[in-house]
Amino acid sequence: MNNLLLEILTEELPAAYIPVAARALGEITAKKLAEAGIGHGAIRAYGTPRRLVMMVDGLPERQEVRTRKVTGPPKKAAVAADGSFTNVALGFAKKHGLGPEALQTESTPKGEYLCVEVREGGQNTADLFTSLLPQAITSLPFPKTMRWGDGETRFARPLRGIVALLGERQLSFSIENLRAGNSTLGHRFTSSGPVTIPSVAVYEQLLEKAGVIASPEKRRASIEKQFDELAVQGLNPIRHGELMEEVCYLTENPVAVVGSFKEKYLELPRELLITVMMHHQRYFPVEGTDGALTDKFAAFSNIRCADMAPVRAGYERVLEARLSDARFFFDEDRKHPLTHFKQKLSGINYMKGLGTVADRVGRITIIAETLAQTICPDKVTEVITAAELCKADLATQAVFEFPELQGIMGREYAKAEGIAASVAQAIDEHYRPRFSGDGLPSTPVASCVALADKIETLAGCFALGMVPSGSEDPFSLRRHALGIIRILLAGTDVGLKQILAAGISVLPNGLKANAAKTESDLTEFFTGRTKGEFLQRGLTYDVIDAVLAAGFDALPDALARGEALQAMKSEPYAEALSTTFRRAANISKDHLDATVNEAALTEPVEKALLDALRQCGAKATPLKAAKNYAGVLREIAGIRGTVDAFFDGVMVNDSDEVKKRNRLGLLRQAANLFGDVADFSKLVFKE
Repeated sequence: MNNLLLEILTEELPAAYIPVAARALGEITAKKLAEAGIGHGAIRAYGTPRRLVMMVDGLPERQEVRTRKVTGPPKKAAVAADGSFTNVALGFAKKHGLGPEALQTESTPKGEYLCVEVREGGQNTADLFTSLLPQAITSLPFPKTMRWGDGETRFARPLRGIVALLGERQLSFSIENLRAGNSTLGHRFTSSGPVTIPSVAVYEQLLEKAGVIASPEKRRASIEKQFDELAVQGLNPIRHGELMEEVCYLTENPVAVVGSFKEKYLELPRELLITVMMHHQRYFPVEGTDGALTDKFAAFSNIRCADMAPVRAGYERVLEARLSDARFFFDEDRKHPLTHFKQKLSGINYMKGLGTVADRVGRITIIAETLAQTICPDKVTEVITAAELCKADLATQAVFEFPELQGIMGREYAKAEGIAASVAQAIDEHYRPRFSGDGLPSTPVASCVALADKIETLAGCFALGMVPSGSEDPFSLRRHALGIIRILLAGTDVGLKQILAAGISVLPNGLKANAAKTESDLTEFFTGRTKGEFLQRGLTYDVIDAVLAAGFDALPDALARGEALQAMKSEPYAEALSTTFRRAANISKDHLDATVNEAALTEPVEKALLDALRQCGAKATPLKAAKNYAGVLREIAGIRGTVDAFFDGVMVNDSDEVKKRNRLGLLRQAANLFGDVADFSKLVFKE
């Protein structure tokens, strides 16, 4: 068994490209090995800014030999009357490199045909890699590719070298005029001359001697270790996972550099400082032991020098300029109240057909006020103020320069202006949840504005026909819908129908003509998003369909019904219960009148069922009011035997019209017991 090494040496790759390309390299190679019938062990693909690397363990010397049967012409056309093969048969054999002695006959449903057994494979693995690896390299996906020199090959950045080894053996192939070999380059600045790789086993050790930590896991561990060393000194860099990942792919040998900035900048809002350092400079802000930001930062250099002072000075100089700009924008913005910036929104276009951002704010305000009447009627004034100012910071200099801070800067300016804390908080939190796992609005005021903001976007886009399809969702409408769903599931006391109606009601007049279609499309869209959210919360497809069929205007209620039904499905009686009540619902589906003429009941099973329904209803009604759906289902399960006895004892569709109506009325009462809980006909039970 041999191990494979492939290294693709390039000019510096964008950090975001590297893990994606490395993963694709491993997947493409695994697929091609499977197609070629080459067994293998683990595949490990990774990268640095200047190289993509793949190692494959446990490769055999030769490709697996496979035999397959190939069916040829029908016997009547391939064999002459005297039993000799015709030219048709001989040509078929020759096509597969075989003589006539290899021809066989097989019977099929269509008659007798000639066939041959073809042996494939058995090639040297090394020979196969000479074509497989170039194909894998040139088929790697990148968001953007380029050509260089006179070549036609496209790649994310120019290729500078290829190492391809099978054990100690060099694999021979070329891409353009670049020939694979066993020579690579170490660190761009701290290593001189080529590095010869004699075998796969010593690749990473030799690169490390040349200043390159090839393994991303080791680079991450190095970053963590240096952070730990700083913590001993009382300095705690904010260990932001995404930034650590990015730094890992920006450096081949990360070296922490601690710098500082002027203390006066600590007067800026925390989020502004963090954004400048992390998002714009790729620095890690440093907290003290009390959790407050200090005037220090940690950056990671790709080079270790004897004297790191000039490197540190460079980092500090760049950050000083950025912080100075941020301070200027912040101070200039604070010279005006938020209402000043709100007025400027009329000069910012929102979307064709939906007017300006000021128009949008007007719609958000109307929706938020409507929802506040239900959610928090004692805070309507605060909701209106928060909605009117929620987008004001979009016209500020700070947000223009740092768009990531929309909402956050509005909150800070509102606080500085003396606006109520609940309003300032809502200006920030109305964007929540911004991403999967993000927090939800923490107050009813913020929830009202958040719901209004999201449904205004959804209603406007759906009215314009901008419905997400496939992977295309340029306006993040799925995220907006999920945000609404999660806010509602957290207990916000308003129905989904009211939210949709509020969003549609404020559409510009030109878009109201198709309001019914917009509402229908939005309802279907929310149904799909709700199913996805309930799946995430552990419900199965059939349970979700069952509870949604009974209505999901109140989402927390629908989830509670689903959780109770999911638990009930594991009970031994669940399938029989489902069958009984599904039958009751189906028979009475066209008979909506649940009244029963008790005096006309003649059979004991009829009277027993009416009595059981009354008792069950008396117990189930308060349980439904208390959202105790597990209790509701237990009560319904308790009368299953009585319903079954009813079916066994009488003919529902009796020729006597009075008896028929009574019996259908009884079944309609039974169906109504669970009709607003779930549609049992949707449940699926494994055999």
